[in-house]
Amino acid sequence: MGLDELIRSQLGTLDPLPILVAIVVGSAIGFERQFHGRPAGLRTHVLVCLSSAVLIHASRIVSLSTADIQGTLVFDPNRLGTGIVTGIGFLGAAAVIRSGDIVRGITTGACVWAVACLGVVIGQGHYAIAIVGAMTMLVVLVLFDQLFSWVKPVVYRKLVVHGREVDFAQVRDRTTALLDEARVSVQDVSCRVQAGGRAFDLTFHVRNRADVLATDVVAQVAGLEGVDVAEWGSIEI
Repeated sequence: MGLDELIRSQLGTLDPLPILVAIVVGSAIGFERQFHGRPAGLRTHVLVCLSSAVLIHASRIVSLSTADIQGTLVFDPNRLGTGIVTGIGFLGAAAVIRSGDIVRGITTGACVWAVACLGVVIGQGHYAIAIVGAMTMLVVLVLFDQLFSWVKPVVYRKLVVHGREVDFAQVRDRTTALLDEARVSVQDVSCRVQAGGRAFDLTFHVRNRADVLATDVVAQVAGLEGVDVAEWGSIEI
């Protein structure tokens, strides 16, 4: 069989529908991520969904052709799908960014993995399942984001107080009282006192809701007698 005949025979078995559905599904999820400025956007999701669908679709065609000739399956679409879903986790992990105790990109990483799963479903020819799955993902991404925007999560922070020329126990007690009034729960307090006791550092490990204004708390603590500097920061994890 010549090259032209081989190409024609393979084009004859090509079904463009999986490619089109994969582009539509990947674009729908990718546009939502791109709109929110996430690291993995439209192109990434389209490519992940498209490549997964093409690989599964191609493996089905090759498996059928080799089964007719040799009586055995050389490419198993099920095993290939498992490898795609497992391997795409590395790409999803690249979208996760951590800064201190703030982690971003977990949802985007999950979207990349889910789009790869939809691509596998599309490659198997289950277009209705893939479309329903994509619509459900959009509902979760869009509707749930608005639905739970009113929820103020609990955050863990630290307040570092630098002072001098005063008893650090008084500063500790007054700072604790101010934090209690601001609805900030003190989990632990550590202290570092320089030689001679003239300067000290107090570190308050605190727990509070995200709606607490840190600027107000820091300003009140900085105004205490004997306090030079008050710092509000995240906890390294």
